[in-house]
Formats: sequence, structure tokens, C-alpha cells
Amino acid sequence: MNAPSPRPLPASWADRLFERMQGMYGSLWVDRWRTGELDENGRDRGLLNAKLTWCADLGGFVEQPERITRALEACRHRALPPTLPEFLDLCRQAQVTPQAALPAPKITPEVAQARAEEVASVAKTIARKSAGHDHRAWARRIVADPKAFPSANVKLAREALDAMPSS
Repeated sequence: MNAPSPRPLPASWADRLFERMQGMYGSLWVDRWRTGELDENGRDRGLLNAKLTWCADLGGFVEQPERITRALEACRHRALPPTLPEFLDLCRQAQVTPQAALPAPKITPEVAQARAEEVASVAKTIARKSAGHDHRAWARRIVADPKAFPSANVKLAREALDAMPSS
């Protein structure tokens, strides 16, 4: 069974990556992908296709964007722009420094019990104060005077009143 393909990079990431590569390599980068065939919006179809392909193939690094950053930094030392397979290799080779985690808080069972009791007390207070409160008053006010509110608000208010059990 095939593993599910990773989600692609966000298009904004590919745009930024291509901008950076174009900034480093100029026409060597853009001309590598450009076909001269334009879409209905005047964008080069070859460049669009390249971005889509890079998005798809670099999707495995969405959760590790620092690898893409390091690969991009490595390109500053290359005379020629990388192909997609070369850039993927740079991403795989990128050394990532693990982030140090904070130590677990040290708390005694007595302190934990006291905090739990505080939370329970606050929850009881909130429940007691809201017991007599009409949580649908906002919706009733909108439905009572629908011309004073945007139609979307009126629609949401009616849905809220219909969805909530009556008291």
C-alpha cells in the first residue's frame, strides 16, 4: 500500500522561494522554467508548472521549514541554480538544530490538588452566575428588530434560536 502523499507547500512559500532564487540567479533561474506560453492572466505556464511541481515535491518539508531555509542558504554558495532533485537533496542534508525543551514543571501533589480545587471553585462560581442568564438574549434582540441588523446577523440569530433547546 502506498503511503499518503504529503500535503504540498503553501503557494506563498513557493512564490517566496522562486523570488529568492530569481534574486540569486537572475534569468538563469527564470529562463530555466519559462516556456513563453502565457495563461489567460499573462503568467508563464512553464513557470506556473514549475512552482506547482516544487510545491508538490517539497511538501514533505512543510513540517520542517527550517530545512528549506537551510537549503536556500546553501544555494548562495552555488554558481548555478539547483534542479528540483538537487534542491530536495539539499533539504534532506540540511542540519537542523533541535530546539531545547523546557523542563517539566516541578509541582508537588499537594500543590496540584490545591490548583484543582481552585479551578473547580471558579467553575462553580461561573455556573452559578450564569444559571439565570438568558444566553439567547442577543439572538432574540436581533430577530425582534431585523431591519436594524445586517441580514447575515439575522440569519445567524435565527439559526442560533432554532438550534438551541428551549428553556
